[in-house]
Amino acid sequence: MRDETCTCNDKTQKDATSCTNLDKKNKSRHASTIAMIASQIVVVLLLAIAAALPVATAKITLTLCMIILLTFLALWPLHGNIVDRIIALCSGIASTWCATFALKGWLPQSVIIDNETVSMSKFIAAIRPYERWAVSFALILVATTFVTFLRQMLRENRTNLVRNLAHTLTASIACAALPGWLFLPSIVRFMPSLRSTDGGILVMLLCILMVVLLSGLSHLWVRDNCNEYYKNKTTNDIAFAIMPIMFSGMMVYIAGLGMLIAA
Repeated sequence: MRDETCTCNDKTQKDATSCTNLDKKNKSRHASTIAMIASQIVVVLLLAIAAALPVATAKITLTLCMIILLTFLALWPLHGNIVDRIIALCSGIASTWCATFALKGWLPQSVIIDNETVSMSKFIAAIRPYERWAVSFALILVATTFVTFLRQMLRENRTNLVRNLAHTLTASIACAALPGWLFLPSIVRFMPSLRSTDGGILVMLLCILMVVLLSGLSHLWVRDNCNEYYKNKTTNDIAFAIMPIMFSGMMVYIAGLGMLIAA
């Protein structure tokens, strides 16, 4: 009888401990979700406000992009060491320099003349930065893939090769895509001149939808993988929240290109 009582007490204590751990885990996930959503909203709002400013728009947007880049590299939620961070940093800096150089100079705020006719000279001037950055982005991705693969091959211990390769490339692509937000100020200035306002609104809505979907995917990634790969820290959650915003730079770029075509 005494043994049965002890067994029952032990089982009760284990159940209580299990419930306590489950409550802590649920609270931790709730805090993680709040931290990620808050980070994403703040970052997007800052970039949108910077793009709508009447003065120093390009410089402020560039500064915000560099702050986002450095924050992501400092918190670094993925597997890897300092070498992987350097590779991602180099791809981000190279892409930022190419985007800044492509956007430098005169950019038309409209490609329409006489309210109907499209000026080919203005259209070419407006689309040229998109062409330059697209070529630069592709070359950066090729170079990053080569360097990352070579780096993994030079490791003495090649355990988790595919995972490490994927994580480094993911971070590098995110850093390289981030400067796409530099096109947002020119998109804001260009929108009022569109002949088809409905087309411009549709492009922007699709862009916003893609940003939301990417943000949602980051929440799924954290939910499915944080227990297996990562320590449950707020800094990692913030870094995961920033990453889809960095990828969304490509969505902004595509939105700008779509508006030019819609014009």
